[in-house]
Amino acid sequence: MERKEVILLLNKYKAGTCSKEEQALLESWYLQHDVNAIAEISPEELSQDLLLMRNGLPLQQPVRPGFSTWSFIGVAAAVLLVVSVGLVFFIGNGNFKNPFGGPAYANDVPPGKSTAMLTLANGETIGLSEAKSGIVIDASKLAYNDGSSISIPNEDKTVEMTMRTPAGGTYQVILPDGSKVWLNSGSSLKFPQVFKAGERRVELTGEAYFEVAKNKEHPFVVKSRNQQVTVLGTHFNISAYENDNLTKTTLLEGAVLVALDNLQKRNDDSGYTVLSPGKQAISNGRNLDVKNADLDEAVSWKNGYFRFNDEKLNSVMQKIARWYNIEVIYKDKPTEEGFTGTISRASNISEVLSMLERTKTVRFEIEGRRVMVMN
Repeated sequence: MERKEVILLLNKYKAGTCSKEEQALLESWYLQHDVNAIAEISPEELSQDLLLMRNGLPLQQPVRPGFSTWSFIGVAAAVLLVVSVGLVFFIGNGNFKNPFGGPAYANDVPPGKSTAMLTLANGETIGLSEAKSGIVIDASKLAYNDGSSISIPNEDKTVEMTMRTPAGGTYQVILPDGSKVWLNSGSSLKFPQVFKAGERRVELTGEAYFEVAKNKEHPFVVKSRNQQVTVLGTHFNISAYENDNLTKTTLLEGAVLVALDNLQKRNDDSGYTVLSPGKQAISNGRNLDVKNADLDEAVSWKNGYFRFNDEKLNSVMQKIARWYNIEVIYKDKPTEEGFTGTISRASNISEVLSMLERTKTVRFEIEGRRVMVMN
């Protein structure tokens, strides 16, 4: 980028008129630490510009006041250049072109979309509209979130129904108590059309983000693999895919009680924990650990991004496979390098793979819906 372009974009950013593509381009340029291109800008101006740019971009942690501008540049540049420890990349929506270039693929795969199936208690399955993004459940009717109704037969409304998203699909459901649930790809949520008296209980397989309506008299319970989460009203994310080794519960607001299924067999309190905001409970079915959470990473899928934080290739490709509904085949032993970065889930898979290939430690080939991974 030329110096004039950089200054123009910085000014547009300060004025709040940058498009998403321009924001991503500016961040990409910044991560290349092309300091010489703006050498004539004073340190004070550069410091303010970089703070504005960094704090305003989606899913980035705000820069602490007083953080050295030049050390900030140095850290970002070092992370980008030392590719042996991973990859840093930022990109806008699916129409944004990779500013670094990258390999071309003979085939490509589009991103996932809003799609789900609803299975009723009698076994009947309804394909939910891909033109909608969610459904609303209440005692009198079943409808899409734009108000249009969904016709279902009369039946016992306390009997559970199940919403399932395939690989490459997401959908939202607003439950009868007003709680909102976003389902990630390859997930399912079991719930009644009307909650029974005294309890609000659902069952999750896969991953979902919950915004639970407050009700101190009626706890909200989520049963997932090897654990149960109880809340009164809060925001949290649960990742409990059957083919993952761990179940992760991440709290954004309020408090949640996480208890292992085998809690009753224990003689101590190691089988449960009460999470505070910013914490994550990790369960392998036998033990429960708590750590500080990367909140942006935990809910990035719900916000429309992939976000990796020193993540191993196996885990990265598992997330990509779920969203693009592809099969991953490893021609070589997967690299142990860590990948760090953020990219829009609206991108075609070729853009995601091209950015990963910039580490020089991994290569890809696309054949239909199969992706070959090579070192």
